[in-house]
Amino acid sequence: MNDTGTELACSLLADGTLELRADVWTESQVRHWLPSLPAAVADEPRARIDVSLQTAPPGAPSVQADLVLGPIEAALFASGKGIALHARNSALSGTIDFTNLSAALHVTPNAARPEPRNAAVFSALTLSAAFLLNRMRRALLHAAAVVAPDGRAWLLVGDAFAGKTTTTVTLVRAGWGYLSDDHVVLSPSADGQVIVEGWPRLFHLDRGYEDGVALGERDAVDPASIGPGQWQRTARLAGILFPTVTPGEPTRTTSLAGTDALARLIRQSPWLLADRETARDVLNLLTAAVAGRTCILHLGRDSYRNPARMQEILIPLTTE
Repeated sequence: MNDTGTELACSLLADGTLELRADVWTESQVRHWLPSLPAAVADEPRARIDVSLQTAPPGAPSVQADLVLGPIEAALFASGKGIALHARNSALSGTIDFTNLSAALHVTPNAARPEPRNAAVFSALTLSAAFLLNRMRRALLHAAAVVAPDGRAWLLVGDAFAGKTTTTVTLVRAGWGYLSDDHVVLSPSADGQVIVEGWPRLFHLDRGYEDGVALGERDAVDPASIGPGQWQRTARLAGILFPTVTPGEPTRTTSLAGTDALARLIRQSPWLLADRETARDVLNLLTAAVAGRTCILHLGRDSYRNPARMQEILIPLTTE
Protein backbone atom coordinates (compact mmCIF):
# COMPACT_ATOMS: atom_id res chain seq x y z
CA MET A 1 0.00 0.00 0.00
CA ASN A 2 1.34 3.45 -0.86
CA ASP A 3 0.93 6.77 0.97
CA THR A 4 -2.48 7.45 -0.60
CA GLY A 5 -3.95 4.26 0.87
CA THR A 6 -4.15 2.53 -2.48
CA GLU A 7 -4.11 -1.23 -2.08
CA LEU A 8 -4.98 -2.27 -5.62
CA ALA A 9 -4.16 -0.79 -9.01
CA CYS A 10 -4.84 -2.54 -12.30
CA SER A 11 -4.91 -1.64 -15.98
CA LEU A 12 -8.12 -3.05 -17.44
CA LEU A 13 -7.11 -2.75 -21.10
CA ALA A 14 -4.09 -4.03 -22.98
CA ASP A 15 -3.23 -0.53 -24.18
CA GLY A 16 -3.33 0.86 -20.62
CA THR A 17 -6.05 3.43 -21.29
CA LEU A 18 -8.45 2.37 -18.51
CA GLU A 19 -7.25 1.93 -14.93
CA LEU A 20 -8.93 0.76 -11.73
CA ARG A 21 -7.75 1.71 -8.24
CA ALA A 22 -9.17 0.71 -4.85
CA ASP A 23 -8.17 1.65 -1.33
CA VAL A 24 -7.23 -0.86 1.35
CA TRP A 25 -10.77 -0.90 2.82
CA THR A 26 -12.56 -1.77 -0.42
CA GLU A 27 -9.91 -3.93 -2.10
CA SER A 28 -11.59 -7.25 -1.18
CA GLN A 29 -14.89 -6.07 -2.66
CA VAL A 30 -13.26 -4.96 -5.90
CA ARG A 31 -11.35 -8.21 -6.37
CA HIS A 32 -14.61 -10.11 -6.73
CA TRP A 33 -15.31 -8.06 -9.88
CA LEU A 34 -11.75 -7.64 -11.12
CA PRO A 35 -10.81 -9.70 -14.20
CA SER A 36 -7.72 -11.91 -13.99
CA LEU A 37 -5.38 -9.70 -16.01
CA PRO A 38 -1.59 -9.22 -16.07
CA ALA A 39 -0.39 -6.91 -13.33
CA ALA A 40 0.44 -3.66 -15.10
CA VAL A 41 -0.46 0.00 -14.64
CA ALA A 42 -0.01 2.71 -17.27
CA ASP A 43 1.78 5.95 -16.41
CA GLU A 44 -1.00 8.11 -17.84
CA PRO A 45 -4.28 6.22 -18.34
CA ARG A 46 -6.93 7.94 -20.41
CA ALA A 47 -9.76 6.91 -18.04
CA ARG A 48 -9.82 5.85 -14.41
CA ILE A 49 -12.12 4.28 -11.82
CA ASP A 50 -11.43 4.93 -8.13
CA VAL A 51 -13.10 3.01 -5.30
CA SER A 52 -12.85 4.17 -1.70
CA LEU A 53 -14.53 3.92 1.68
CA GLN A 54 -17.20 6.47 2.60
CA THR A 55 -17.74 7.02 6.30
CA ALA A 56 -21.46 7.92 6.13
CA PRO A 57 -24.34 6.45 4.11
CA PRO A 58 -25.25 8.51 1.04
CA GLY A 59 -28.49 10.46 0.88
CA ALA A 60 -31.36 9.28 -1.27
CA PRO A 61 -31.21 10.36 -4.94
CA SER A 62 -33.37 13.33 -5.87
CA VAL A 63 -34.09 12.24 -9.46
CA GLN A 64 -35.53 9.18 -11.12
CA ALA A 65 -33.13 6.52 -12.39
CA ASP A 66 -32.48 6.31 -16.13
CA LEU A 67 -30.92 2.84 -15.90
CA VAL A 68 -30.97 0.06 -13.32
CA LEU A 69 -28.43 -2.77 -13.04
CA GLY A 70 -28.93 -5.11 -10.11
CA PRO A 71 -29.16 -2.97 -6.94
CA ILE A 72 -27.62 0.10 -8.63
CA GLU A 73 -29.68 2.98 -10.01
CA ALA A 74 -28.03 5.34 -12.49
CA ALA A 75 -29.31 8.85 -13.23
CA LEU A 76 -27.90 11.07 -15.96
CA PHE A 77 -26.90 14.60 -15.01
CA ALA A 78 -29.17 17.24 -16.51
CA SER A 79 -26.13 18.55 -18.39
CA GLY A 80 -25.52 15.15 -19.95
CA LYS A 81 -21.90 15.30 -18.76
CA GLY A 82 -22.05 12.51 -16.23
CA ILE A 83 -24.04 10.00 -14.22
CA ALA A 84 -24.87 9.61 -10.53
CA LEU A 85 -24.93 6.09 -9.10
CA HIS A 86 -26.79 4.98 -5.99
CA ALA A 87 -27.41 1.59 -4.41
CA ARG A 88 -30.98 1.03 -3.27
CA ASN A 89 -29.68 -0.35 0.04
CA SER A 90 -27.37 2.69 0.51
CA ALA A 91 -24.31 0.42 0.27
CA LEU A 92 -22.68 2.61 -2.38
CA SER A 93 -22.82 5.93 -4.15
CA GLY A 94 -20.73 7.44 -6.90
CA THR A 95 -20.39 9.53 -10.02
CA ILE A 96 -19.12 9.01 -13.54
CA ASP A 97 -17.60 12.14 -15.06
CA PHE A 98 -17.76 12.05 -18.87
CA THR A 99 -15.64 15.19 -19.30
CA ASN A 100 -12.67 13.90 -17.30
CA LEU A 101 -13.28 10.22 -18.11
CA SER A 102 -13.29 9.24 -14.46
CA ALA A 103 -15.52 7.42 -12.01
CA ALA A 104 -15.48 7.73 -8.22
CA LEU A 105 -17.29 5.04 -6.23
CA HIS A 106 -17.78 5.29 -2.46
CA VAL A 107 -18.59 2.16 -0.47
CA THR A 108 -20.21 2.48 2.97
CA PRO A 109 -18.59 0.77 5.99
CA ASN A 110 -21.27 -1.92 6.30
CA ALA A 111 -20.78 -2.88 2.66
CA ALA A 112 -16.98 -2.88 2.93
CA ARG A 113 -16.89 -5.90 5.23
CA PRO A 114 -14.57 -8.80 4.33
CA GLU A 115 -17.37 -10.72 2.56
CA PRO A 116 -16.27 -10.46 -1.10
CA ARG A 117 -19.63 -10.90 -2.80
CA ASN A 118 -21.19 -7.45 -2.99
CA ALA A 119 -23.74 -7.02 -5.77
CA ALA A 120 -23.73 -3.22 -5.44
CA VAL A 121 -19.97 -2.97 -5.96
CA PHE A 122 -20.06 -5.47 -8.83
CA SER A 123 -22.88 -3.64 -10.64
CA ALA A 124 -21.41 -0.17 -10.04
CA LEU A 125 -18.02 -1.23 -11.40
CA THR A 126 -19.68 -2.78 -14.45
CA LEU A 127 -21.63 0.41 -15.18
CA SER A 128 -18.60 2.64 -14.58
CA ALA A 129 -16.45 0.61 -16.95
CA ALA A 130 -19.23 0.39 -19.53
CA PHE A 131 -19.92 4.14 -19.67
CA LEU A 132 -16.23 5.09 -19.72
CA LEU A 133 -15.58 2.56 -22.49
CA ASN A 134 -18.49 3.98 -24.49
CA ARG A 135 -16.91 7.43 -24.15
CA MET A 136 -13.74 5.88 -25.55
CA ARG A 137 -15.81 4.55 -28.49
CA ARG A 138 -15.55 0.96 -27.26
CA ALA A 139 -18.24 -1.40 -26.02
CA LEU A 140 -18.50 -3.61 -22.95
CA LEU A 141 -20.54 -6.67 -23.82
CA HIS A 142 -21.96 -9.43 -21.63
CA ALA A 143 -20.64 -12.32 -23.71
CA ALA A 144 -18.09 -15.11 -23.89
CA ALA A 145 -15.38 -15.32 -26.54
CA VAL A 146 -13.32 -18.23 -27.84
CA VAL A 147 -10.43 -18.29 -30.30
CA ALA A 148 -10.63 -20.72 -33.22
CA PRO A 149 -7.57 -22.57 -34.56
CA ASP A 150 -7.16 -19.84 -37.22
CA GLY A 151 -6.55 -17.27 -34.46
CA ARG A 152 -9.81 -15.33 -34.83
CA ALA A 153 -12.39 -14.80 -32.10
CA TRP A 154 -16.00 -15.96 -32.00
CA LEU A 155 -18.41 -14.33 -29.58
CA LEU A 156 -20.91 -16.47 -27.67
CA VAL A 157 -23.83 -14.19 -26.85
CA GLY A 158 -26.95 -14.91 -24.80
CA ASP A 159 -28.71 -14.55 -21.48
CA ALA A 160 -27.75 -16.49 -18.36
CA PHE A 161 -27.99 -20.29 -18.77
CA ALA A 162 -27.97 -20.02 -22.58
CA GLY A 163 -24.92 -22.30 -22.68
CA LYS A 164 -22.11 -19.75 -23.15
CA THR A 165 -19.76 -21.08 -20.48
CA THR A 166 -20.50 -24.75 -21.18
CA THR A 167 -19.71 -24.19 -24.87
CA THR A 168 -16.58 -22.22 -24.00
CA VAL A 169 -15.27 -25.01 -21.77
CA THR A 170 -16.08 -27.67 -24.37
CA LEU A 171 -14.14 -25.75 -27.03
CA VAL A 172 -11.22 -25.08 -24.70
CA ARG A 173 -11.03 -28.82 -24.08
CA ALA A 174 -10.98 -29.23 -27.86
CA GLY A 175 -7.87 -27.05 -28.02
CA TRP A 176 -9.40 -23.66 -28.81
CA GLY A 177 -8.21 -20.55 -27.05
CA TYR A 178 -10.46 -18.35 -24.94
CA LEU A 179 -10.76 -14.68 -24.02
CA SER A 180 -13.54 -14.72 -21.41
CA ASP A 181 -16.85 -16.36 -20.55
CA ASP A 182 -18.60 -13.29 -19.12
CA HIS A 183 -17.44 -9.85 -20.29
CA VAL A 184 -15.59 -8.74 -23.40
CA VAL A 185 -14.60 -5.33 -24.75
CA LEU A 186 -15.07 -4.55 -28.44
CA SER A 187 -12.83 -1.98 -30.12
CA PRO A 188 -12.57 -0.72 -33.71
CA SER A 189 -9.29 -1.30 -35.54
CA ALA A 190 -7.68 1.03 -38.04
CA ASP A 191 -8.60 -1.28 -40.94
CA GLY A 192 -12.28 -1.40 -40.02
CA GLN A 193 -12.25 -4.73 -38.25
CA VAL A 194 -13.41 -5.37 -34.68
CA ILE A 195 -10.97 -6.36 -31.95
CA VAL A 196 -12.21 -8.44 -29.01
CA GLU A 197 -10.51 -8.16 -25.63
CA GLY A 198 -11.37 -10.58 -22.84
CA TRP A 199 -12.00 -9.87 -19.17
CA PRO A 200 -11.60 -13.40 -17.75
CA ARG A 201 -12.87 -14.40 -14.34
CA LEU A 202 -13.66 -17.77 -12.77
CA PHE A 203 -15.97 -19.75 -15.01
CA HIS A 204 -19.33 -20.57 -13.42
CA LEU A 205 -20.16 -23.88 -15.02
CA ASP A 206 -23.69 -25.28 -15.04
CA ARG A 207 -23.90 -28.69 -13.38
CA GLY A 208 -26.36 -29.90 -15.98
CA TYR A 209 -29.75 -29.57 -17.66
CA GLU A 210 -33.06 -31.33 -17.24
CA ASP A 211 -35.58 -31.23 -20.10
CA GLY A 212 -33.61 -28.37 -21.62
CA VAL A 213 -33.70 -26.25 -18.46
CA ALA A 214 -30.55 -25.53 -16.45
CA LEU A 215 -30.68 -27.00 -12.95
CA GLY A 216 -29.62 -23.59 -11.61
CA GLU A 217 -26.57 -24.93 -9.79
CA ARG A 218 -23.11 -23.79 -10.81
CA ASP A 219 -19.54 -24.57 -9.88
CA ALA A 220 -16.78 -21.95 -9.93
CA VAL A 221 -13.90 -23.26 -12.03
CA ASP A 222 -10.51 -21.71 -12.74
CA PRO A 223 -10.26 -21.69 -16.56
CA ALA A 224 -6.49 -22.18 -16.32
CA SER A 225 -7.17 -25.64 -14.89
CA ILE A 226 -9.15 -26.52 -18.03
CA GLY A 227 -6.94 -25.00 -20.68
CA PRO A 228 -3.54 -24.03 -19.27
CA GLY A 229 -1.81 -21.57 -21.56
CA GLN A 230 -4.85 -21.16 -23.82
CA TRP A 231 -5.96 -17.69 -22.68
CA GLN A 232 -5.45 -14.80 -25.09
CA ARG A 233 -6.04 -11.16 -24.25
CA THR A 234 -7.13 -9.97 -27.71
CA ALA A 235 -8.13 -11.37 -31.10
CA ARG A 236 -9.82 -10.15 -34.26
CA LEU A 237 -13.51 -10.95 -34.49
CA ALA A 238 -14.60 -13.57 -37.03
CA GLY A 239 -18.27 -14.08 -36.16
CA ILE A 240 -20.93 -14.44 -33.49
CA LEU A 241 -22.74 -17.50 -32.16
CA PHE A 242 -25.96 -17.25 -30.17
CA PRO A 243 -26.22 -20.50 -28.17
CA THR A 244 -29.53 -21.94 -27.09
CA VAL A 245 -30.19 -25.29 -25.43
CA THR A 246 -32.34 -27.67 -27.54
CA PRO A 247 -31.83 -31.08 -25.90
CA GLY A 248 -34.33 -32.92 -28.08
CA GLU A 249 -32.52 -32.02 -31.30
CA PRO A 250 -29.02 -32.64 -32.66
CA THR A 251 -26.49 -29.82 -32.29
CA ARG A 252 -26.43 -27.62 -35.37
CA THR A 253 -26.12 -24.01 -36.51
CA THR A 254 -28.65 -21.92 -38.41
CA SER A 255 -27.97 -18.54 -40.00
CA LEU A 256 -29.25 -15.42 -38.26
CA ALA A 257 -29.99 -12.14 -40.02
CA GLY A 258 -27.71 -9.24 -39.14
CA THR A 259 -30.58 -7.09 -37.88
CA ASP A 260 -31.70 -9.80 -35.45
CA ALA A 261 -28.09 -10.34 -34.36
CA LEU A 262 -27.66 -6.61 -33.71
CA ALA A 263 -30.79 -6.50 -31.54
CA ARG A 264 -29.42 -9.40 -29.50
CA LEU A 265 -26.07 -7.65 -29.06
CA ILE A 266 -27.76 -4.48 -27.84
CA ARG A 267 -29.63 -6.56 -25.26
CA GLN A 268 -26.25 -7.60 -23.81
CA SER A 269 -25.00 -4.00 -23.74
CA PRO A 270 -28.02 -2.25 -22.15
CA TRP A 271 -26.07 0.88 -21.18
CA LEU A 272 -25.51 1.69 -24.87
CA LEU A 273 -28.43 4.09 -25.37
CA ALA A 274 -28.23 5.89 -22.02
CA ASP A 275 -25.40 8.18 -23.16
CA ARG A 276 -26.74 9.77 -26.33
CA GLU A 277 -23.48 11.46 -27.28
CA THR A 278 -21.71 8.15 -27.77
CA ALA A 279 -24.66 5.95 -28.78
CA ARG A 280 -24.20 6.41 -32.53
CA ASP A 281 -20.49 5.48 -32.49
CA VAL A 282 -21.01 2.46 -30.25
CA LEU A 283 -23.97 1.33 -32.34
CA ASN A 284 -21.75 1.56 -35.42
CA LEU A 285 -19.22 -0.65 -33.64
CA LEU A 286 -21.85 -3.27 -32.84
CA THR A 287 -23.09 -3.06 -36.43
CA ALA A 288 -19.54 -3.80 -37.62
CA ALA A 289 -19.46 -6.77 -35.24
CA VAL A 290 -22.49 -8.39 -36.88
CA ALA A 291 -21.10 -7.83 -40.38
CA GLY A 292 -19.36 -11.21 -40.14
CA ARG A 293 -20.96 -14.62 -39.79
CA THR A 294 -23.85 -14.71 -37.29
CA CYS A 295 -25.54 -17.98 -36.35
CA ILE A 296 -27.75 -19.56 -33.74
CA LEU A 297 -25.96 -22.50 -32.13
CA HIS A 298 -28.59 -25.08 -31.20
CA LEU A 299 -27.05 -27.14 -28.39
CA GLY A 300 -28.31 -30.69 -28.30
CA ARG A 301 -27.34 -33.48 -25.91
CA ASP A 302 -24.96 -34.91 -28.50
CA SER A 303 -22.46 -32.06 -27.99
CA TYR A 304 -22.85 -31.61 -24.22
CA ARG A 305 -19.28 -31.78 -22.85
CA ASN A 306 -18.28 -33.50 -26.11
CA PRO A 307 -15.32 -31.60 -27.63
CA ALA A 308 -15.10 -33.82 -30.73
CA ARG A 309 -18.75 -33.27 -31.63
CA MET A 310 -18.53 -29.52 -31.02
CA GLN A 311 -15.46 -29.34 -33.25
CA GLU A 312 -17.32 -31.21 -35.95
CA ILE A 313 -20.11 -28.63 -35.90
CA LEU A 314 -18.04 -25.44 -35.66
CA ILE A 315 -14.83 -26.02 -37.61
CA PRO A 316 -16.66 -25.69 -40.98
CA LEU A 317 -17.85 -22.21 -39.91
CA THR A 318 -14.29 -21.07 -39.21
CA THR A 319 -13.01 -22.14 -42.63
CA GLU A 320 -15.73 -20.62 -44.80
